Amino acid sequence: VLKARTAMRAMRAVTAAVVCGAVAGLQVGSRQAVRMTATAEAYTLDDVAIGSPVEPLSNYVLVRVASILDATVGGVILPDKAKEKPTAGVVVACGPGRTHPDTGVLMPIPLSPGQNVLYGKYDGTAIKYCGEDHQLIRDDDVLLAWDGEAMTLDAVRPVRDRLLIETTVVEDTTSSGIALAPGVAEQQKTSTGKIVKVGPGRLASSGEVMPMPVQPADYVKYRDYAGSDVKIQGADYVVCRMIDCLAKWSD
Repeated sequence: VLKARTAMRAMRAVTAAVVCGAVAGLQVGSRQAVRMTATAEAYTLDDVAIGSPVEPLSNYVLVRVASILDATVGGVILPDKAKEKPTAGVVVACGPGRTHPDTGVLMPIPLSPGQNVLYGKYDGTAIKYCGEDHQLIRDDDVLLAWDGEAMTLDAVRPVRDRLLIETTVVEDTTSSGIALAPGVAEQQKTSTGKIVKVGPGRLASSGEVMPMPVQPADYVKYRDYAGSDVKIQGADYVVCRMIDCLAKWSD
């Protein structure tokens, strides 16, 4: 009888150990499944879960669009119309760059994650990534880039062959002294100005940077309606490409 009772206790202990091990295994498996589920749901694209981060291809850049508050605090003056989307944001990821179709040379992107950028209002493709508004734009669409939060004149730099030009002020009276009607002066868009900053230049098919034929403090005449109007620290500027400049002169 004692032997039978001892054998029964041993069997119960073995059974309990097996059950505990199975439960522990289920708990570990459940934790692993939860971790896998959390990892899978950590990234979303247009509110749909994806299994990995979004990686831009070619010369595309993923930019987190700045909110109206962030853009205003950062020094970017947004358009008057509230429905016009902001054109500033933070670089989240960059593609490897564009390969030149003739030479096969890789044209690297002149940006890096964490930098702030200003781009054209209608450029790129809008996506919702991880619940926030993002934009996929080409590196050629970027007008200005800067480090830090504030968009100041000292911090910004033109990208590629772009120029930052301080526009010539349009007078509100004619040469004969006739006062223009309110709003007319603003409608007469100027196409001359003083260069404030110069980008490094475009890349040749060999991948080398082509030097810019102008420098800061030069005055330029550019094509009518060329470039993009920007306002930095309350002053009006234009960002335009070198190819849109027609002539230059010094003061």
